[in-house]
Amino acid sequence: MIGVVDTSALIRLFIPDGPLPEGFDDFLRGVERSLNTALGPELLLAETANVVNKKRKSGELSKEESEQLLADLLSMPIRLFPHRPLLPRALELAGEHNLTVYDTLYLALAEDRGAVLYSADQRLLKAAAQLRVMP
Repeated sequence: MIGVVDTSALIRLFIPDGPLPEGFDDFLRGVERSLNTALGPELLLAETANVVNKKRKSGELSKEESEQLLADLLSMPIRLFPHRPLLPRALELAGEHNLTVYDTLYLALAEDRGAVLYSADQRLLKAAAQLRVMP
């Protein structure tokens, strides 16, 4: 199985501020065994680093914890894709679903690669269901 991982799903592996997306645990076990492939737009790294920075600034993470968390995130076996080819479709999807282009980059990548989307964002999941890119 091929799955696109968004920031809300990825960060919950390390900072459990809510439930993991349905089936995400099993998907990741498959990634570990090379049965599944995890994908993400390059934006995933910047968004995730931004969440880590916010947690550090708020005092939820120490400097050392945030640095280790970022290192752990960067070591995740996720194939990253550039934004440029995804932007036209992401812009179209943003207008159709009243989402940000940032969010719809994940949808555009899932569509483009015939993948499913793993997210903890309910608005994004609603659009994913309409596009049939749900696990």
